[in-house]
Amino acid sequence: MSKTDSETREAKIKKFGGLVNRIYRNTAPLFVLEAILFTIIALFLLIKPVEVLNAISLVVGGGLVLFGLYRVSMVFVSNLGFGVGAFDVFFGLVSMILGIVFLVYPHGATIGIIYIFVLMFLLNALRLLFFAINMTRIRFGHYLIDLIGAIAMVCLSVVLLFLPNLALGVVVFCLAIYLLLYATGDIYMFIKLLHLRRAVREPR
Repeated sequence: MSKTDSETREAKIKKFGGLVNRIYRNTAPLFVLEAILFTIIALFLLIKPVEVLNAISLVVGGGLVLFGLYRVSMVFVSNLGFGVGAFDVFFGLVSMILGIVFLVYPHGATIGIIYIFVLMFLLNALRLLFFAINMTRIRFGHYLIDLIGAIAMVCLSVVLLFLPNLALGVVVFCLAIYLLLYATGDIYMFIKLLHLRRAVREPR
């Protein structure tokens, strides 16, 4: 290898090393902080799920009240009048009422949302059950697996419908596991980035 080629190679390595160092300085702290934050939130969700859900309900309630006030106030500020801005007034009032419900009855409001999602889940499970029954009749595909899975989904939907607190616990548990997995991914990316930084800094 000629001297010119060697210098060109060294220049490229130095440039790449500088890029890696900049990425490390800008990204590595974010990975670590994000992993720590998500781990703390996940552990708090597992240890005190009720308190976390109540806090989320208060934040949602406050946001809905502020949004409702904004929608109603814009009708007066823009001089649209109640004829043109009737929808904005109605939507704003509904948002404020929902916000107040979340602020006054955080647990009840959360349970109400769980009921809505469980009903949607039940309707979808029934649709899958009818589909699985038709597949069983014509013996198409994995019809037995589809039928067993659809029946299990319907049974689970009914249980969650009558035990919404159980659904709430499942949601909290799944969210905590998701945050822990995300934090693990952040730590993995930090370690890989650290190894890459050390590799480009080693003398050639």
